[in-house]
Amino acid sequence: MDSRARRPLNTYYLIAFIFTWTCWIGAILLGYEDKTFIEIVNRQFQSGQELATFILFRIGVYGPLLAALITTGYLYKTRGLKEFWQRLTRWHIPVRWYLFVFLLPVLINLAVVLIGLLIGVELSAFFASGLPVSYIILLFIYQIITSGLEEPGWRGFVLENLLEKYPADKASWILGLVWAIWHFPYLFYLYWGGGIQVLLPSLLGFTLAIIGQTFIISWFYVNTRSIFLAILLHAWLNTSAAVIIGEITIVNPALGIIPGLATWLVVFVLIKRYGNQLTVNPG
Repeated sequence: MDSRARRPLNTYYLIAFIFTWTCWIGAILLGYEDKTFIEIVNRQFQSGQELATFILFRIGVYGPLLAALITTGYLYKTRGLKEFWQRLTRWHIPVRWYLFVFLLPVLINLAVVLIGLLIGVELSAFFASGLPVSYIILLFIYQIITSGLEEPGWRGFVLENLLEKYPADKASWILGLVWAIWHFPYLFYLYWGGGIQVLLPSLLGFTLAIIGQTFIISWFYVNTRSIFLAILLHAWLNTSAAVIIGEITIVNPALGIIPGLATWLVVFVLIKRYGNQLTVNPG
């Protein structure tokens, strides 16, 4: 990729990483503590500082969105922002893609359960979120307006640019690795206390899973060019994982490889069926 082609991506990476890592590392240094979704909904914060660090940490998730808007506006001006908005609001797509969005994550997480059972994990370790149905709906909405809004950056900007130079599979490898590294401060926060023997397998398992997820979201995006659909998919991936497999990989980091394996089973099927461009109707 020549220097002119790299310029938009380098600008994007710089803004996204600096903004997010500043918020996340700053919040962690100020005493950030993770909260369950029920604690968030019930506003169970012990002090103003705890609430402030929570807000600062959550603001960090908007780094990719902010980077996409700034870079698009600066380099591509009004025309670029208009085209970006069209992809962001592209919701009128074949119904089967919406069915895939809501079925595929569930099937992937059920595969995680099956693999876990086969290697001796107790069934009680899964489906343990305790969330009532109304909370699951709220969690999905929460994921849409937080993690889901990473997608205008990762898919709407980075993947869109990478696809101008690379086939979808190579673009997904590149984006998946970058997306995984972007999460690393949070993973260090979660697993550093367990020592290097816990941290390294956790980083590896997460990176494996996130690259696999990148291939899956790329498949959706390549065939629809809809950022809106990518937002829904990202949010539902997180929601279904929270409900079905919960925090099993946090409680037992050694099991972190299982979601990656289940995700890559789907990736192998997609590549085998649709090739390196991941297009359902090539040509």
